[in-house]
Amino acid sequence: MQILTRAEARERRADVDVHSVDVHVDLSGAADVDRRAYPVTSSFSMTCRSGRTFVDVVGEVDSVLLDGSPHAFDRQEDRVEIAGLPGDRPFRLDVVASCRYSRTGEGLHRYVDPEDGRVYLYTQFEPNDAHRAWPCFDQPDIKPRWAVDVIAPADWTVASNGAERSREERPDGTALTSFTRTGPLSSYITALVAGPWEVVDGGRWNGGAGDGRTADVRLRLLCRRALAPYMDADDILAVTRAGLDFFHARYGTTYPWGDYDQVFVPEYNLGAMENPGCVTFNETYLSRERPTFAERQRRANTILHEMCHMWFGDLATPAWWDDLWLKESFAENQGTEAASTATEYAGEWASFAIGRKAWAYEQDQLPTTHPIAADIPDVAAAKTNFDGITYAKGAAVLRQLVAWVGEDAFYAAARRYFAEHAWGATGLDDLIGALEAETGLPLDGWRRAWLDTTGPSVLTASWTPGPDGQVRDFRIRQEPTDPDRTLRPHRVVVSTWAMSDGRLERTGRFDVRLDGPDAPVDPDGLLDRPGATGSLDLVVVNDEDRTYAVARLDERSADTALASISACDDPLTRAVVWASLWNGVRDGLLDPERFADAAIAHAPYETEGAVRDRLLALAHEAVSSYLPGPRRAAPRARILSAARDAAQSTSGDERRAWTRALVLEYLATGDAPTTPLIESLADSDDLDLAWRARIALAAHGRADGARLDAWLAADPTGEAKRHRARALAAIPTAPARAAAWEEVRAGTLSNDLMTAVLAGLADSSWDGPDDRGPALDEMRRFWEEHSIGLGIRYVRGVLDRGLDVADPASVEATAGALRRWLDGNADAPDQLTRLVVEALDGFERRIRVQDAAR
Repeated sequence: MQILTRAEARERRADVDVHSVDVHVDLSGAADVDRRAYPVTSSFSMTCRSGRTFVDVVGEVDSVLLDGSPHAFDRQEDRVEIAGLPGDRPFRLDVVASCRYSRTGEGLHRYVDPEDGRVYLYTQFEPNDAHRAWPCFDQPDIKPRWAVDVIAPADWTVASNGAERSREERPDGTALTSFTRTGPLSSYITALVAGPWEVVDGGRWNGGAGDGRTADVRLRLLCRRALAPYMDADDILAVTRAGLDFFHARYGTTYPWGDYDQVFVPEYNLGAMENPGCVTFNETYLSRERPTFAERQRRANTILHEMCHMWFGDLATPAWWDDLWLKESFAENQGTEAASTATEYAGEWASFAIGRKAWAYEQDQLPTTHPIAADIPDVAAAKTNFDGITYAKGAAVLRQLVAWVGEDAFYAAARRYFAEHAWGATGLDDLIGALEAETGLPLDGWRRAWLDTTGPSVLTASWTPGPDGQVRDFRIRQEPTDPDRTLRPHRVVVSTWAMSDGRLERTGRFDVRLDGPDAPVDPDGLLDRPGATGSLDLVVVNDEDRTYAVARLDERSADTALASISACDDPLTRAVVWASLWNGVRDGLLDPERFADAAIAHAPYETEGAVRDRLLALAHEAVSSYLPGPRRAAPRARILSAARDAAQSTSGDERRAWTRALVLEYLATGDAPTTPLIESLADSDDLDLAWRARIALAAHGRADGARLDAWLAADPTGEAKRHRARALAAIPTAPARAAAWEEVRAGTLSNDLMTAVLAGLADSSWDGPDDRGPALDEMRRFWEEHSIGLGIRYVRGVLDRGLDVADPASVEATAGALRRWLDGNADAPDQLTRLVVEALDGFERRIRVQDAAR
């Protein structure tokens, strides 16, 4: 496999201008799963100054035509090298190829629905997989105008980026569908979906952004027919319309992409993809059960994240993956802002504070951390940079920027950015220029401090008690963690709280600008009065979550929070405090058992469903990852007891959350007294809960293959097939595990099924000899023989395992094994090495924290 480098992409971009591409795809045989490939032709209208270039394509190249005549070419792995091109005039270049259907979720993926045998196709390309589906110049700064036509079975629905221009049924039972030519568009966001999709007509949205244009946008939703009854169209379309209103009110450029299809697809590698006019989503955002409010909220965020990309990323596209954050950080930030202000999901910033932002902190403390404005030498590096820094840290830094310069200036800069760079390929300087023009502020220092450095700052508050309880010298301090000891500018809210009649009442709110090592919190001396220390039961350093920093709680505040945080009425404050406590656990500053007990105690009173669900997950992780084995039994028993009681005494979303927590804890413990309850759940009409319970039973040897087969026969859906694969792999017997490992190592499973099997192996209560050695030994071979996307799934699955510092064999099989692997594979591909280094760091953190908790 040839990996496109940044240097090659820059050289090619300077040499060629690709004005338009016509793609002709023949999917007439796609329903025949014995056909592994399909014919496709890409026709480029272009110029090439040097007279030679290469076109990216994975597949068999049948011919190359120059202005209609056969032309010589040299096939080089994933490229076609072509010389002898006219350097002094435009020409047409046709590349005729045969490309393969995918089972890895990259390129043109083909899925056969086990429920009804129907075949569905969809594309997924980011960052560099368009050339798996058709020949192209597969780099983001080459933005031709695309016209796609597709031959497919006549009873299929076909969609692409452009609007349908014509459809001609043919005597052989196929139809030729042609789509209008797009505006300038990068290859990685071109799209094609085809199959017997169920289509929901969502009506039209009409509006504009004050730029003299009006959009009349057709809205459609598509999913597999088997999922059609569960589309939840009213909620999805309400969020879609709210998002279009939100972005048009702020961005100053009317939606330029014509129609707006949202397609929910199976076996998807991502949450969603921002293909303009044809946005694809992981179908797990749909549920055969009634989705909880928190699940709908998560889906709303994703819908709005992808919609933001219609401007940040699609209209103005980062020229190379160094500036991936120019689209992902903005979409992460703006999706959350839109959900919290334009929809019923007003608590989305609280969910971000305890969820997505924790991902950023964890990623930023790894040895592989990188600046937001990253160095991406090739597309392989880009594959592993879709991480917590690019998404969540960048979003949090943008939230800090809004706090620093003001919301009006921020959106004025966005409008200028789109006005100046619509349809173009951009870099960091383009955005900084727009921000400086609208704010009147020099931002070089902000850029260096926030975008070019690594690690979170650590913020703390301190004060000196006076003789009569005054609060004096109340200050906030920052401790840099990056190698250059960078002091960042922060604008934060410091709040003070006191217990009163069983409630936490806010006693002070201080807006603080910190542009150095420390700054006064109370310069006016409002707390320099007798008895004021009584108002400091809880001091929240980054209330309202305006900045990106690890905010520490002082000892008194931590005690108050652990005992009484549910007595605070502000959901965002509660989430910020929980995030501080969780960072304390991960950094070895707070006993994990205290955190778990507090999370379980306060979860019943949490009004934000997404925050409650996160607390239940963190309670489990605190015990399983950060307590040594001998200390786990007691807190696990308390979690099981609380979850069992709540699951039986609550209803609706709350009952589902506690029942899931119960099954998760049972999976970890196999608690015999809880088995009858898990057995009853396994026969539940709620198939989501039923399959969770079935997997847990299988993991403890209480459900065998025959029983799993019977359950699948009664529920022969695509989701059930995946769950059964996980459950079979979880059975704790040597033959079951050997069969599962053989399936994984063979590399013949689809992307989702391989992940399911690996997850089952990790779920298992197997206590026999460690059988992961061969899979670990073969990681490099698997990586080099398969796509990067499938390789990432394999590596992460193989390395997903528990650790108990009290068991030397456990430490040796995890941290020890990875240290040996790194020593023996010094020349391994950088991206594979990165994944192993990150896993090793996670094990070493667990060792440190568990040691401290002994």
